Amino acid sequence: MADKGINLGKYLSQLPFFAILLWWIIRLASTGNVSFDVGLTLGVLTHFALLIASSLTPVFQGVKSSSFIQGFKSCLRPAVLYSLLAAVSTVGYHHVVQKESTAIRLLERERFIDEQLGSEEAYAHLQAADPQLLGLDREEARHRAKDSLNFHFNPLWHFTASLLLWVGTAMTTSLFISALWQWLRAWPS
Repeated sequence: MADKGINLGKYLSQLPFFAILLWWIIRLASTGNVSFDVGLTLGVLTHFALLIASSLTPVFQGVKSSSFIQGFKSCLRPAVLYSLLAAVSTVGYHHVVQKESTAIRLLERERFIDEQLGSEEAYAHLQAADPQLLGLDREEARHRAKDSLNFHFNPLWHFTASLLLWVGTAMTTSLFISALWQWLRAWPS
């Protein structure tokens, strides 16, 4: 008679999708309950914890790897998948779900630039502190600062930066987990 128990391995292979769903639940539950900065920190730390859990999927599944490279690849696959989902989710959250809050944040930053570069006296003080500003007039400095700000608030840049961050973190985490996994397997019993 066949065992009709739950196939845990089937569900663990879907862990990156369950993990990103958990991230969305946490982020949406925290929306409006915490400040923007605390929410940002919460989102990043939650992504990191879920990325680690995704990297551990092969260990939970009991995958036996004969080599370090095989172990690394096994850990890296779900971690990179989670990284892609994390980057898409981060952009989706900030530029779709929280579009108004992100626009308000952009306006606050623009207002800060205008305040800092609003008068010749304030700009002269900035020029004294930053020699790179000596060759720029106040309007050119303001224009460049706003262009830089708009670049950083661009959803495509946000996706690219998030993806690079999370793929790098996935590679480092997977490398650590696979090395630790090989070391623990070699540990004398």
